Parts: sequence; C-alpha cells; structure tokens
Amino acid sequence: MDIKIIPATANDAEALTDIQRKAFKRLYDIYHDEGSPFLRGSDEIIQWMEHPNWRTYKIFADDALCGGVSFCELDEKPGEYYLARIYILPELQGKGIASTAILMCESTVENAKRWRLDFPAEQIANRRCYEKAGYKDTGERREQSGGAITLAYMEKAILPLKK
Repeated sequence: MDIKIIPATANDAEALTDIQRKAFKRLYDIYHDEGSPFLRGSDEIIQWMEHPNWRTYKIFADDALCGGVSFCELDEKPGEYYLARIYILPELQGKGIASTAILMCESTVENAKRWRLDFPAEQIANRRCYEKAGYKDTGERREQSGGAITLAYMEKAILPLKK
C-alpha cells in the first residue's frame, strides 16, 4: 500500500471532519467522552491550520483520502512536539497506515527532540500502532471526563544525527 501525507488546507476541513467522525465513533460509543474528536467539527481543524505551531496533513492510501493527522510544537518547549490526533477510516485501520503516517510527519520536522501523545489506555491497537512508530509508554495515566476514560501517555526521543 502506497501511503502519502499532504498538507491540508481549509478546503479539506469538511472531508477530514467526516473521516474523523467515522474513525472516532466506536470510541465515543464506548466512553461517551465529552472531549471526543467524534464531537468536534471542522472549525477545530481550521483553527489548528491557522496556528503557526500546528501542522495538519491529509493521509492517502493508494491515492485515496483515508485519514488525517495534526500535531504541534509546544510553545513552552521548543523541539517538543505533541501528536494531537491521527485518524484513519475504520475499514482501513490495522493496516499500518497510521504508524507510517506518523513516521512521515516526524520526517517533516528538523528540530524535534521529543514527540508525545496520549490515547485511551485500554485501546491495545492504538498502543501497538504507536509502538510500531517507536513510541514508549511513560507510565503516566490521567483520568478524563469524570473518570469515563483513562489516558495513557507515550513519548519518543529523537536522537541527534552524528556528523
């Protein structure tokens, strides 16, 4: 499968929102989390695109739009990036698209020292995806939405290139 990431524009926000809703519906049905991306609209994606520290990409598999990813450099920690969201159409999940897209996103950033992310702790498929992309569990856990969901935190240190 040929995977590509292409910078998204405001014109892509509705299509990305549609995919995001499909991708996060299952988790919303489990957790009923008020912060779920299932409940978010295109305005959030556009807001991220307008912020200089944020990047949003469309993900393509074999030339078909199948997902999106958004990440940012932390204002207070230059060189540290937060992978805010990655989503793939449900019928294409589990095929390595997300982990490949994560690595592609990382390659677009030259100054990265560390990447961080969080996900629902009991979602083993998410953990495997992130581990495949080189992330390690920090052991940190936080409850969200009044205890409806527990987030697990992972990170990846980027070693400097030797010259």
